[in-house]
Amino acid sequence: MFKESFNEFSKTRNLVIMAMLCAVNVVTSWFSIPLSDTLKITFSFLSMSLIGHLFGPSCGAVCGLVLDTVKFIIKPSGPYNPLWAIVEMAAGVIYGVLLYKKTATVQRCFITKFIVSLLCNVILTPLFLSFMYSKGFIYYMSTRVVKNLLLWPIESMLMFIIMNRIDAYLKSTRN
Repeated sequence: MFKESFNEFSKTRNLVIMAMLCAVNVVTSWFSIPLSDTLKITFSFLSMSLIGHLFGPSCGAVCGLVLDTVKFIIKPSGPYNPLWAIVEMAAGVIYGVLLYKKTATVQRCFITKFIVSLLCNVILTPLFLSFMYSKGFIYYMSTRVVKNLLLWPIESMLMFIIMNRIDAYLKSTRN
């Protein structure tokens, strides 16, 4: 699966689509709803999930690395830490492994979003925040658990709707 996904980089059309989805990710990350200094609601996960769905885990990881760096260069929020790239790359890999070349069902979107939220948002992000700042892991994790549990069904349904619209469009253009 990773090799097949990596081969997606060889097509110009795919590179253009990935670049556009990365641009959408950057722009949607600017329009966030801040809840605290280290907690906000964004919709940038939609473009990252589409990259994983359309191009797989290898492309998701590379785009995650590029996106983390580009977003920091364009609009830094705190000191640069390469650990954040690991979070973005992990999300790209998870989206790719669970969604690449698969039909986006409600169940698959719910499971995928749950795993990304748990691993990236509830475990890795608080862990890296506790490395960077003086507060502990539990402090950062507690607020993220509540936020991610509340947003999980909403974000999962948004993923499902958008992926099905994109899949239907791609199917109609191939015929």
